[in-house]
Amino acid sequence: MNTNIKAIKELLELDFFIPSYQRGYRWDKQQIEDLLEDIWDFINLGRKEKGEFYCLQPIIVKKNNNKYLLIDGQQRLTTIYILLSCLDDIGIMLYGENKKYSIEYSTRKNSKSFLENIKNITSQDKSNIDYYYMSQAFLVIKEWFDKNPTRKVKFFDSLTNFELENYKDTANNVRVIWYEIDENESEIEVFTRINSGKIPLTNAELIKALFLNSKNFNDKEKDIKQIEISKEWDEMEYALQDNEFWYFLTKDKNYSTRIELIFEIFSDIELKDRYATYRYFAKKDNIIKIWSEENESIKKVFLSLKYWFNNRKLYHLIGFLISEDIETAQSLYKKFKDTTKSEFKKYLYLIVQKYIKLGEIENLEYGKTKDNKKIKRILLLFNIATLLNSKDSYIRFSFDRFNNEKWTLEHIHAQQEKALSDTKKQKEWLNTTKKYISDCMKSKKEKNRENLLKRINNAIESKKIEDFDILQDDIFKIFGMSEIHTIDNLALLSNTNNSALNNNIFPKKRDIIIEKDKAGEFVPICTKNVFLKYYSKDITKLYFWKDNDRKEYLLEMKNVITNFLGKIDE
Repeated sequence: MNTNIKAIKELLELDFFIPSYQRGYRWDKQQIEDLLEDIWDFINLGRKEKGEFYCLQPIIVKKNNNKYLLIDGQQRLTTIYILLSCLDDIGIMLYGENKKYSIEYSTRKNSKSFLENIKNITSQDKSNIDYYYMSQAFLVIKEWFDKNPTRKVKFFDSLTNFELENYKDTANNVRVIWYEIDENESEIEVFTRINSGKIPLTNAELIKALFLNSKNFNDKEKDIKQIEISKEWDEMEYALQDNEFWYFLTKDKNYSTRIELIFEIFSDIELKDRYATYRYFAKKDNIIKIWSEENESIKKVFLSLKYWFNNRKLYHLIGFLISEDIETAQSLYKKFKDTTKSEFKKYLYLIVQKYIKLGEIENLEYGKTKDNKKIKRILLLFNIATLLNSKDSYIRFSFDRFNNEKWTLEHIHAQQEKALSDTKKQKEWLNTTKKYISDCMKSKKEKNRENLLKRINNAIESKKIEDFDILQDDIFKIFGMSEIHTIDNLALLSNTNNSALNNNIFPKKRDIIIEKDKAGEFVPICTKNVFLKYYSKDITKLYFWKDNDRKEYLLEMKNVITNFLGKIDE
């Protein structure tokens, strides 16, 4: 396997053959114009560093005698060929000719000749579907240059590396990621893997090819070093496949090869496109040292991440900052490598303090977008700090489960459901709450309890419930004050469990939380505690959520977070 980056200029002497299992040329006008605009934007990019280039996605080839079988990328290479044809006049003016690679489609016997003469096309060729799209591509590109004729020279230069006397800043050019499979590898199998989405053309796999390239080693050490790197590579990928480790570092679910995150952290570059990380490593002269021998290496990044994960305090501080999109693994590692471990821990505490303002906690109101975000953040830290403040506990907050779900704010004492207008749903709600009325109103006057139960039974038996809102409101008032939107009446709950609790009365919610916890579902510790009334001094009234319960809950929240943030020097 040979993987590197080639300038278009390096392809101009080559011959490409497109096998019959490939589909024909199908790029439309929009795709072609997008490519032209992208290249032009790159050409005019301000402050380009020397050697910067515009990179097309990979092409996959296999050498067959003097030709290259084009397994993937024929749409891109055909379009670039047609683009070069539109620049023939510039090549002829400067060289007397315009060199181009050749492309031949096995399913179109005259395709090579058609493409060689495409500049003579004046209208779309309708003789077959491939020629139709090829001729359309030529006309689209020609029209684009007819509107912008002064762009031709710069385009030609970016494709061929030709340098005009007064245009010497154009070493920056257009390139492709070149992925050449081994002679003994089946191109049919590779093509099948590509089309089933299983070809390993991620940044990570392309980078792996760079590290394992036999040119990196002398003959004596080649086999040993390749095996060693492959083994360490697999160990890193295996460790990152542990969701507890992975989702502590990132919330991103889109990495097909998770080791790629380590390369992104190491390179610390802006990811302008899909293969930016690969290009970073492809430019390195002595890439093998980057693996483990230099002060900063791939192995050092990985070991640092493992250190964070295994250190209980760092795990919770970093996990919180990443979960809240305050920091990324990349930004934190940048700080970590330039400070001592104690300075780094202090830095983390200071960031958390910056984003948690306990002085405003009582003024936050559910329903306001900014306040909702602040409330969620405080409740998350409350859960994390509760676990971390206990020195004797080894329980860790489950960032993997937390970052894999959407989280909402759940009212501890439910708000009246104004939208409960369907009679069937109203009756279901009344039946659910009916059994709690008898138990929780034992201390009330018998007459009051019987009157309310009678009203509920009459409503359930009637065809249509009159004054349901009034009856529902009277029931809510038994268990606590309604319409409380402050943080002392809110808990953190996943969307799934929030839907399960729906708008039930407090004792029903309490029972559901207990069942969820028994079933092993992830209920944050403080959410579980508040519904079990761990923070309430009066434990005789398990069915109610009253003023004192809210005050004691809020006090615990403040104390726990204050205690946590005060440990900056420990």
